[in-house]
Amino acid sequence: MLLGKTRILVLVSTWCLLPLGRGELLAPNALNLRLTTNLTHEISPTIYGYMWEDINHSGDGGLYGELLQNRAFQAVLPGTQNALNSWQPFNGARLSVTSKTSGVSSSLPNSLEVTIPKVVAGPIGFDNTGFWGIKIQEGWTYKGSLYAKSDTFSGAITVSLKSVRGTTFASKSLTGVSKNWKKFTFELEPTASANDDNNIFNVVVDGKAAAGKVIHFGMFSLFPPTFRGRENGMRIDLAEALAATQPSIWRFPGGNNLEGMSFDTRWKWNETIGRLEDRPGRTADWGYSNTDGLGLLEYLNWAEDLGAEPILGVWDGISIANYSDLSTWPVVPEAELQPYIDDVLNEIEFIIGDAKTTKWGKVRASLGREEPYALKFIEIGNEDQFQPASYAAYRWKAFVTAIGAKYPQMEFIATSLPSTALDPAYKKIDFHMYNSPSWFTTNAFMFDDYPRNGTQFFVGEYAVTSTNDANALGDIPSGRLAYPTLQGAAAEAAFMTGMERNSDVVFASAYAPSLQHIRSYQWTPDILTYDASRLVKSTSYYVQQMFSVNRGTHVLATSPSSTPDTAPLFWVASFNNETDIIFLKVSNTGTSDLVANIFLDFPITGFGTATSISSPALSPISGLFNVSNTLEEPELIIPVANSFAIPQPDRFNYTFPATSVTVITLQSPGFGNSDSQQFGSRSLFWV
Repeated sequence: MLLGKTRILVLVSTWCLLPLGRGELLAPNALNLRLTTNLTHEISPTIYGYMWEDINHSGDGGLYGELLQNRAFQAVLPGTQNALNSWQPFNGARLSVTSKTSGVSSSLPNSLEVTIPKVVAGPIGFDNTGFWGIKIQEGWTYKGSLYAKSDTFSGAITVSLKSVRGTTFASKSLTGVSKNWKKFTFELEPTASANDDNNIFNVVVDGKAAAGKVIHFGMFSLFPPTFRGRENGMRIDLAEALAATQPSIWRFPGGNNLEGMSFDTRWKWNETIGRLEDRPGRTADWGYSNTDGLGLLEYLNWAEDLGAEPILGVWDGISIANYSDLSTWPVVPEAELQPYIDDVLNEIEFIIGDAKTTKWGKVRASLGREEPYALKFIEIGNEDQFQPASYAAYRWKAFVTAIGAKYPQMEFIATSLPSTALDPAYKKIDFHMYNSPSWFTTNAFMFDDYPRNGTQFFVGEYAVTSTNDANALGDIPSGRLAYPTLQGAAAEAAFMTGMERNSDVVFASAYAPSLQHIRSYQWTPDILTYDASRLVKSTSYYVQQMFSVNRGTHVLATSPSSTPDTAPLFWVASFNNETDIIFLKVSNTGTSDLVANIFLDFPITGFGTATSISSPALSPISGLFNVSNTLEEPELIIPVANSFAIPQPDRFNYTFPATSVTVITLQSPGFGNSDSQQFGSRSLFWV
């Protein structure tokens, strides 16, 4: 992900734009398609997944389960109004953020100073409004904590989950405040569910007992139940939605949020591990502070929970600045690069080092993880086409050489233009594609001609972002999409058929961005959009799920092959040698229904199944394609599954609706015994 991507779109378009085909399929009898038994090559097991960075409050306020915003006053200026973001007084208490008293830890120097007036009646204190609301669910146990101290007050503190209208759903009394910081832990169990998200976390003391006194608070936390019950874990509905797509790679931690606006504000892995009290947080790149509660260990655990291969991006000596003047970007000189290389070596040792014999492996073990994590892909930097001179001259070589010497098993991914000559030559390269539907359909065949010379491609970020061919990253009035649309999802699917068909050279892809909080975002469109309690799965989400869950082990040749002349139908066929399932994935990007007469060179069980998204016939949106699922209408377009009989053993026809994506599945227990040219070698399988 990058800030101001207009320049990158020009680079991509000039590199890989293909001419439109001369022909076009016409309705209704559009295509005679034969599925053969020729397996052309094996499909990379890492073909589908996601790119991640904390943008749009996708981490803090999103996937990361923490409910309290600005919980530890990190990366704020004490004494300013902004430092009190999400905190508000209750019944007249005076609040300020201060660093004039010792903080909870050296990493968290700021605390909340609460001054109680000399004349007050009833409870008094403050609220946290959460990330624009808090979901309160009966039956859930909310686990919380806070630090408090006071030189003058030693009474009880009451913490509660309440509605903004004053209804109390759960509360707990805490006692034992003293002159030194003390951590208080508690559990809140609501007696009823709230009707909406207009709820707060409330902290009060008795006004009479606290009158005229000052109390300091620090490092708050409140978690609902988390995905798989992990401590400091993930928000359940968002995590379950991502897990349901069965992604096979997770690229992290960014993106611009890896690079930082300066060397010092880059993402520092060693400041994201250990106790939450020891994580200072940072001023991040997307307009809000990061707590780094979602840190390196949490990312690695999350990848394991997904069953996804981690692709670790490492900081390689540049930070971002003005995209209109690339000369303003900070770049580490070659003579000063070694400390940053050493930092990356330490990071890798922390991830995979032996828990008994390596320094950082021992640190990992001390944090509860003795077994090394799986890691084999290291991405050197992010979008280094913006600083190609230093990348080609020394930065790429310095990191690859040092990491490769210590960890020869690692596979490196370059982030420059494919045309940039690197020493050593890259074997894998990542490039990013954000554009219009027409760009994705036109370029669905770009990998057909990618050189089979041992290099492989990683589509590390991609999405349809706009209907505007001339300005795909402009504003919403000029065509930028607020949510993914059916038209855009069909175009993405067309492009994905090209990636899968050419998965001998496209070893991985990552849709981006992943998540968007509707109340605070910097980028559209996004695959999942949410607020404090609701979630909407976009049309692009369903395409990712349909392609990822329905995977073959080998690409299956068809006659004819999908080409520019067979647009607006785009397809890829595959066979899974573990389940004997044949998959036919088809995108119809046109505005008419198209019929395919499908012939089979192998026996099947007599019926097929299909899953499809489209604008349903006879529905209010029938014939409309620039339509989206939204938080207000979350199920406008959802996958529809059906089964159909195949009365003849070697053929059937199928109508692909206008602007749709369909996955047809057939079972053929006798496929491997068919008289055919069978692909038998496993030499191309990814290891």
